[in-house]
Amino acid sequence: MTAAVTMPDGRTLAYEEYGDPEGTPVLSFHGGLSSRLDAEPAHNAALGLGVRVISPDRPGMGLSTYQPGRTLLDWPRDVTRLVDTLGIDRFAVMGWSCGGAYAAACGATMPERVTAIALLSSAVPLDVFGTTRGLARDDRLLLWLVRHLAPVASLVMWLAIERASDRRLYEEIRRTFPAPDRAALEERGSPHTAVAFVKESMRQGTRGCLQDYRIFGAPWGFALEDVAVPVHMWEGTEDHTGPPGYNQLLLERLPDARLTRVPGEGHVSLLGHQAPAILAALLDPEART
Repeated sequence: MTAAVTMPDGRTLAYEEYGDPEGTPVLSFHGGLSSRLDAEPAHNAALGLGVRVISPDRPGMGLSTYQPGRTLLDWPRDVTRLVDTLGIDRFAVMGWSCGGAYAAACGATMPERVTAIALLSSAVPLDVFGTTRGLARDDRLLLWLVRHLAPVASLVMWLAIERASDRRLYEEIRRTFPAPDRAALEERGSPHTAVAFVKESMRQGTRGCLQDYRIFGAPWGFALEDVAVPVHMWEGTEDHTGPPGYNQLLLERLPDARLTRVPGEGHVSLLGHQAPAILAALLDPEART
């Protein structure tokens, strides 16, 4: 189900719902070059566990209105408006890849409302980590272009995603990801269905995605030590999109964090294949997987 709420400044924040409409709320924050649709693989697990997954588009991506000058710490304010409108008091959050920063931001600024956090193959504050070495080549390229040659970054995104056919984008993703992720894409169905979550990110053009990458490369605006909520990190052993040191940084600095490394999973496959365990851990943050 697709719906939207109106922000105090008149913007629209669109979201998708999966799982049980009457279930325990979990907000899912999408990855970079992605959209609210990337939580769809969790639908069946959420139904089975009685979880209501709410997956919003970030501003300028999918169906959400662009927000000039947006920073990472603007996100908790949008989330507050969303959950207040939906009548939700307390909720868990999960963030995939770049979405991990947005989940952590909610944990740092809304500890009285966020019950638990799942970080799935999460990004880290690059200024704290100290280097982009170890990131996937495409991420490193886009981070540099967005900072120094934004029009070129926009052209690259337009050609590679917005302008590309579904089949071409599907084959390009398959070429760059490991076997578990290729299998996960095939499980989504046709090339059109498989790449819909990526295509949707540029429904309004490249502006929102450019802004998202600027935020990805910028300081987060809070310390990891400020995240006063239980955090469960998840990563597949076949995921090589970030350096192994990311996990260690998060484990050392987050006050209450643990890590589950899942044999044989990649970057895209992690949520689809591990959604039952990930959601179950959010329902019971004290459990150990």
